[in-house]
Amino acid sequence: MAKKVRQIRTGRPPKEVSDGISDKILDTALELFTTQGFTATSIEQVALACGSGKHTIYRRFKSKADLFLAVMEFQKRKFFNLLVRIQCKKENPLETLKESCRRLLELIVSDEIVDFYRITISEAEHVPEIASNLQCEESPAFLKVLDLVIFAQSSKDLNEIDPKFLTAQLLQVMTGYPLNEVLLGSKGFSSYSKRSKYFEKAWTLFIKGAGRLKKKKVRKRPI
Repeated sequence: MAKKVRQIRTGRPPKEVSDGISDKILDTALELFTTQGFTATSIEQVALACGSGKHTIYRRFKSKADLFLAVMEFQKRKFFNLLVRIQCKKENPLETLKESCRRLLELIVSDEIVDFYRITISEAEHVPEIASNLQCEESPAFLKVLDLVIFAQSSKDLNEIDPKFLTAQLLQVMTGYPLNEVLLGSKGFSSYSKRSKYFEKAWTLFIKGAGRLKKKKVRKRPI
């Protein structure tokens, strides 16, 4: 009786398997870059930690710098996926914008995001592409908030200021300042109540500056 010969699979793995391998590599690299830094992390360490061969990693990423940039995009995607869960309420687009900004504030001061920004900023010298990669208007989160700002403007809830400029200023007060404070060691955003208090003040400031003020009805005096 002839023995069955086990067939050896050759060639590239299916796309879903390949995507899964890439995500595992990026997750592992994210953890190592965050805890050890760019310089102290090697491709060999990433390969060992995620159970993949070095050649598997190099087939996907040309260098450690290329892997680091891919990790940045991976983290942005995760960040954006959390944000887009908020569905736009057609009956109240301004409330949707407010809810999105509140979620952004919680995300930007989370330990995972703060740690990643800290290592990203510190490694900008080694990976020059980082600076351009961090540009606000290139991020999916910026584009998401921009869409909400435009929608709120179309419903007459916001003044018709340049929407990109308005979005940049809104994100600066909702994410830029809080992140910068946390990176510098401030405890002003260390609890939910502190973040809520800051958010309400920041949102009020934004609305007073960009919101469409309703004209008060003036009663005519009888002649």
